[in-house]
Amino acid sequence: MNRIRWSSAAALFIGTILLLNTSSVEAQNPYTSAADVAEGRRTFELDCAQCHGGDARGGLGPDLTRGAFRHASTDDQLREVLREGIDGTGMPGRVRTDERAWKVVAYLRSLGGGGEIPPGDSQRGRELFFGSANCSTCHIVAGEGTTQGPDLTLIGYRRSVEFLRTSVLDPNAEVDPRWWSAQLTTIAGTNASGYLLGEDIQSVRLLDINNRLLSFPKAQLEQFEPVKTSRMPSYEGLFDDDDIDNLIAYLASLRGEGVDQ
Repeated sequence: MNRIRWSSAAALFIGTILLLNTSSVEAQNPYTSAADVAEGRRTFELDCAQCHGGDARGGLGPDLTRGAFRHASTDDQLREVLREGIDGTGMPGRVRTDERAWKVVAYLRSLGGGGEIPPGDSQRGRELFFGSANCSTCHIVAGEGTTQGPDLTLIGYRRSVEFLRTSVLDPNAEVDPRWWSAQLTTIAGTNASGYLLGEDIQSVRLLDINNRLLSFPKAQLEQFEPVKTSRMPSYEGLFDDDDIDNLIAYLASLRGEGVDQ
C-alpha cells in the first residue's frame, strides 16, 4: 500500500513539474516566411506607422529598428503588446488578430536591430547638455535638471536620431500641444505667461516659469494669445557641427537605464 501511495505521489510531482515547464514555454512565431514578413510590413504601415514612422524609426512612438524593446523581450510578448497595448502609455492595442500580430513581429525582427548609431561623443554631449547648451534649465534627465520642458530621461528610446536632430535644429517643426504656451493681460493690467495647461469657455490655466498653476476667468481678460511654437531655441549656428553631433549622441543614449518607468 505504501509503495502504491509513493508511486502516486511521485507521478503527481512529475506531472506538476511537466505542467509548469510546459506553461512557462513562450509561444513561438508560426509566421516567419518572407511572405509573412511582407504582410507584416503592410499591417505595420496601416496600424503602426502613424506613431512609429513608415520606416519604424520612430516619431510620436519609439524607434523600433533597434531590436530591443522596453516592454517586451520575446516574440510572444511583442505579439501581446501589439494586440493589447501597454497600460499607462500612448500605445493602444491596434492589431486585430493574433495572425496579423505575429506577422508584424516577424517584420520587426527582420529589421535586424539596425537602429542608427549617431556620430559624436555622448560624454561631451552630456557636458554640453548640463553646461553651455543650458538644456537642463528646462529639461530633466533621471532627476537632474528642471521640468519647464519635457522629461528627456527616455528620449533616446522614444525618438529616432532623425527626430532628435530636427528637434535640436528646428524645434518648431513639430510641437506637441502639451507644450503650447500663452501670454495674457487682465483688465486690471496683470501680465502672465506660461505653458497653456487648459482652456475652456470660462477660464484659462497656465503653468508659469516658477511652476505655479495660474487660473484666470476669461471675463477678466483684456488680451489672450496662445503661442503654438516651441519655447526652445534652435541650436543651429549656436554650436558647430561636431558639438551638435555630440549633443544628439547624448540624447540618443538616454534609454532610462536604472529608472523605473
